Amino acid sequence: MEEVVKNMEDNIGLIIGVILGFSILLATVEFFYELYKKKINKWRLGEMWASFSVFIVAQLMEKTSTFIFAGAFIVVGELIPWQIPVNIWTTLLCLILVDFIYYWEHVIEHKVRILWSYHSIHHSSPIYNYTTAMRVSFIDSFITWIFYLPLVLMGFHPYIVLLCFFLVLMYQFWLHTEIIGKLGWFEKIFMTPSQHRVHHGSDDIYLDKNFGALLSVWDRMFGTFQEEKHRPTYGLTKPINTINPIKVHLAEYISIFKDLRKSRSLKEAWNYLVKHPGWRPKNP
Repeated sequence: MEEVVKNMEDNIGLIIGVILGFSILLATVEFFYELYKKKINKWRLGEMWASFSVFIVAQLMEKTSTFIFAGAFIVVGELIPWQIPVNIWTTLLCLILVDFIYYWEHVIEHKVRILWSYHSIHHSSPIYNYTTAMRVSFIDSFITWIFYLPLVLMGFHPYIVLLCFFLVLMYQFWLHTEIIGKLGWFEKIFMTPSQHRVHHGSDDIYLDKNFGALLSVWDRMFGTFQEEKHRPTYGLTKPINTINPIKVHLAEYISIFKDLRKSRSLKEAWNYLVKHPGWRPKNP
């Protein structure tokens, strides 16, 4: 088993290189396409820079968060006395389970405000292109590892879980574009740009829909699927109206702080943290 894992480790650099190279190619093609369509203007460039600068902040914290993420998996993996064999079939199973967990993690992030506080950053852009994919909070990776730890407890090799998580995460990059239309039968199984555009829409029909990352079947199974009917209105239902990366990161936390300050009881304060975004107490 260790030899199989070692062989995969030797190839991970190639896998990462191919994925990153393909992502850069997509982003370059999209940028020149938007130039050709005369969509690039000062305001759009500002929003694109906001996403990129948020990404830079996240990258500055990456080593610390990766140490926690991978370290926890490795420690737990060494403590449990059982291990699932590593082969193509168990790796494929792990990939499907990671995607399934991601679906529920994503749902919870939309339903629990304290988790929405960091995830909302990704939804805050009023434009939708490949720079939007980079608008992610540095706090995200300090928390999300907890959702996937049970896979290590089940016996999946920590390295395989991390690899599958990385693949699911990287798959989502190509979804953040308007230059790719609907993809027919492919959409019945896999998540596509059209379906993910819906997820980023703030229109009533699109709110809290299409949570999947790799597969679209989870949304269809659990009643959260929505077809793209019209071009979405991107961003939050209450726009933050800023391209300052610090303000982008802090906008929802400031909103939570204001709500906590006006809480009339500990229960009310608790509900502001764990209820859905937008929750308000009933009038006394």
